[in-house]
Amino acid sequence: MVETCLTYAHPELEDGVFIDAVQSGQCTAANWSVLREQLLAPRPPSVFVRESCNGGSQVIQEAASSGCYTLAPTAGASFVDVPVGKTVTLHAAGDCTGDSVTVETDTNLCETSFGSGASANDKVRSFRVQDVEVLPSSHRYDCASGESTCVENHNNASRLAAINKKLTVKIVRMTLDGKTTPALTTIKNTVSNLSDYYAVASRNQLSLEVIASQNVVVTSTNCATAKTQARQKATSSSAFLTVYVLPGGVCSTSNAGSRSVNLKGTLFRDYAHEVGHVLGLAHGNVRDPSTGTVKSSGDSSTYMGIFASDNYNLPQLHWLGWTKKEEIVKINSAIASNGFTEITLRPVGSNADSTNPLPMGAVWEIPGTDQRLFIAVPKPRLTGTNQIEGGTVFAYRAPKCVGCTGMAMGTMQMARFGAKSINEHEASGIFITPVGYTSSFVQVDGQSVEVFTSVTLRVRQ
Repeated sequence: MVETCLTYAHPELEDGVFIDAVQSGQCTAANWSVLREQLLAPRPPSVFVRESCNGGSQVIQEAASSGCYTLAPTAGASFVDVPVGKTVTLHAAGDCTGDSVTVETDTNLCETSFGSGASANDKVRSFRVQDVEVLPSSHRYDCASGESTCVENHNNASRLAAINKKLTVKIVRMTLDGKTTPALTTIKNTVSNLSDYYAVASRNQLSLEVIASQNVVVTSTNCATAKTQARQKATSSSAFLTVYVLPGGVCSTSNAGSRSVNLKGTLFRDYAHEVGHVLGLAHGNVRDPSTGTVKSSGDSSTYMGIFASDNYNLPQLHWLGWTKKEEIVKINSAIASNGFTEITLRPVGSNADSTNPLPMGAVWEIPGTDQRLFIAVPKPRLTGTNQIEGGTVFAYRAPKCVGCTGMAMGTMQMARFGAKSINEHEASGIFITPVGYTSSFVQVDGQSVEVFTSVTLRVRQ
């Protein structure tokens, strides 16, 4: 069932609710609307203890909250699924006592030992679930009751602590007769480039380290079957992320699961997009302000779209914990007091750490909703990546996402206009007009390119 439906590729289907509904006969057309609401409702991620040495075997115990859990005397635990943001300490005795080992990633107990060196396979009698320790950081902050301009990040602090560090990677290179798969060195280079990008964008919080690699032979040209074969043949590892690289032409698209990505090549954008899903990002969509038509994944200012980009967009950078308190300013109170506000923003660019005192974003908390409007300037200048001009202003609608888990932070581009526009632009109930900018010109490949250092906006309701 798990392999047939590939539920592991869709975290919202992998917490047991969907599988239980199917097995009990509740996954029907008549019951779908109710089941869909259950699947989409925020739920705390669970720890799953499984009976065999792979992630697709039968679940023998589930734990959704922190605490100590005791297994049944006859239970033989051989695998444990650990959600991002949690740690699990496995004990050889009941009541969370005795010989132990602590894990933070999905773990095959057939290849795991307790602290004494004894095998943990079939020997776990109890386990303790805890949140990952949250260490102090200028990028993790609270908003005090009197801080009217503070924009709170509702992403779980333990989850942020779990992703913002050196993350281990295993590469599984799939081969198929008659098809070509990128060389392992090429794959490693792309992962290294992604790590370099994360080091800058996260302000040296997140990096990637390849700790293992494996070649597996698949025999099917069917996309789903080939993925299943690779998953079954790949040896387990304690890596945070498993990167499966497919033979060319087997799958038309790449995709991601809770701790794995399936990639059809070595295009950097695909890696950033799919790993972005693992980190908790959803797609960047675009709404045409004149027609209301939505283009799925059409935002070129984020890797979470389908077009070439330079970065994730500002709501997503904020969700990942890669911005500081003073870099994003809430404008509701200023507009409520004066009817309007003026704010000067610096471009986001690479999101490298900066001493520039200007904020990167203004946020309008949309009244009566759980949504926000982020206003930002993605790029200081035009680059060869895409056609976003320097100084272009974007307005993104994004959820506050209280209690969200999994691939949560999706955005909707509501407006886009140049720094020199003389028009007023509506987005989610407010009106934005550029009223000033600072820029200079540089020579790039013999061409004069304008580089913007700030854009000033007047915003009214």
